[in-house]
Amino acid sequence: MSALILDGKALAADLRTELLARTSALREFGIHPKLVIVFVGENESSVAYVRNLVKTGERVGVAVEVERLPEHANAALVRERLDRLRDDPAVHGVMLQQPLPLHLSIREIADAIPVHKDVDGTHPTNQGHLAFGSGTEFVPATPAAVMLLLERSPHWPLRGRRAVMIGRSIVVGAPVAMLMLAQDATVTVLHKESTSLQPYVKMAEIVIVATGVPGLIRGDDLAPGATVIDVGTTVVDGHLKGDVDYDSAFEVAGAITPVPGGVGPVTNVALLQNVVKSAERMSGLGRP
Repeated sequence: MSALILDGKALAADLRTELLARTSALREFGIHPKLVIVFVGENESSVAYVRNLVKTGERVGVAVEVERLPEHANAALVRERLDRLRDDPAVHGVMLQQPLPLHLSIREIADAIPVHKDVDGTHPTNQGHLAFGSGTEFVPATPAAVMLLLERSPHWPLRGRRAVMIGRSIVVGAPVAMLMLAQDATVTVLHKESTSLQPYVKMAEIVIVATGVPGLIRGDDLAPGATVIDVGTTVVDGHLKGDVDYDSAFEVAGAITPVPGGVGPVTNVALLQNVVKSAERMSGLGRP
């Protein structure tokens, strides 16, 4: 069996076309969607991610501005910078780039992100709405990308499906689990303290992996025909590797995302979709 490749680059291209039409409509009313990223420090992977966001923004008509703060910035300075963007009418989206330097905790800063401009769904209010299943304003970008790819998998819709989420971070694992529950999937969450990944992974129709452990899941761990979404990205010997051993999984899975070219390209567009949604809402031109 050879898997269906869930091509994130192709999906991202389709989404960019739709997004460009929306930003063009906004510009006719003199509205120019703008995202400001507050970036603390010099994390190498974050630098690359932000660079790609700026390029993608240029392609779809969203201005992406980066406000850099030094590695040693304290929580008070970061909070002040975020709070200052709250009442700027020219700014439609605000994002605090993660991971933060080790001396900073997202838990002591997240509530300073303007809640109605929180396009990456980090503010505790948006996190709470997501957990409560009551409809958060903005779904975080990577979890949103996972769901967009799942919509194109053989296992969509998710109602009644057996799903495993490996990883429980508040950035990816926990939100994805909540989003799948909202679609009536039966969800098991596994993490580094779980005594074993099996038999849960072998029983799952859908496997989402976000651990940062390259090659953690191999083909013989999977049920034949499973849909596999690999969120992991780790540089190994100069090459980007996922949490799934792609070659062996490809022979067993029914559908799979590559790394690179899977979740990553869709994440960028999902974030910019939220910026455009915010601009539409702030201008009164939002969709009904």
